[in-house]
Amino acid sequence: MSFNQNYGGGNKFGQSNPYNAVDSQGYEMSSVALSNSNPFDNSATTGGNDDMISFFSEVDDIKRSLGHYETNIERIEALHKRSLAEVEDGSEGFTANQLASLTEETSALAKDLRNRIKSLESRSMRDSTKHTQAENVKHQFKNSIKRYQGIEATFRQKNKERIERQYKIVNPNATEEEVQEAISSENQQIFSQAVMNSNRRGQAQSALNEVEARHREIQNIARTMNELAELFHDMEMMVAEQEPALQQIEAKAEEAQIDIEAGVGMETKAIASARAARKKKWWCLAIVIIVLVIIAIILGVTLSKK
Repeated sequence: MSFNQNYGGGNKFGQSNPYNAVDSQGYEMSSVALSNSNPFDNSATTGGNDDMISFFSEVDDIKRSLGHYETNIERIEALHKRSLAEVEDGSEGFTANQLASLTEETSALAKDLRNRIKSLESRSMRDSTKHTQAENVKHQFKNSIKRYQGIEATFRQKNKERIERQYKIVNPNATEEEVQEAISSENQQIFSQAVMNSNRRGQAQSALNEVEARHREIQNIARTMNELAELFHDMEMMVAEQEPALQQIEAKAEEAQIDIEAGVGMETKAIASARAARKKKWWCLAIVIIVLVIIAIILGVTLSKK
């Protein structure tokens, strides 16, 4: 509804506005212009608002999932510590099953987070506010991955130390080279041979069982760390993939700024030219008036002599 319709077209006294006929068109055009240019006009920004609401809702959901991911990492760390405190008997114990299940769940959650953050990044390319939010959740996720990698690396090292101790129990005279070979070997033939040659068969068999369990743990850790390395690489690649698009946006913004500055410069020159032209017109008018005055004086003098 226009300004004129509200306040000019019809008042409650049934009298016409004496200024209505003169200004109605001007008010109508002004109203239309304002409605088209108003940045807070709901009809013009409803789609943008809906998209922004949807975007920030997704950001909140991702943050909740990141919290879940962090909680899982803490639980995995606790299970690692419990596993190290237990004496393995060669069977898959309750802790090992819990750890395997939780690791699988956390891996699936990480892949889902990666895909959602990647989608969030693609939606934030042309909006600095969105881009900042997407970068924040990506940074938080990368920090969580690094923390998880650190926990797994620590657990792998502790398992290797446990294998080393068990091997020295079975073979106290083992050289450092033999110990390292037993740790790095994927099969247990070296350790089994040491058990056969040991004088303490019962203790040696218990040590062998634990070593087998520790080797399984190390293999699981290796798979997890490979997944984490790939995941972190994917997050880093997002930056590289988006860099050309970001550079293009920045270039367009710079071009727009240059165009604006050029437009302002041209407008300034146009104003100066218009002022100069008006000044010249006034000078011409003054000269014409002076010439006319001189002609009038000459004619007056000539006619008076006659």
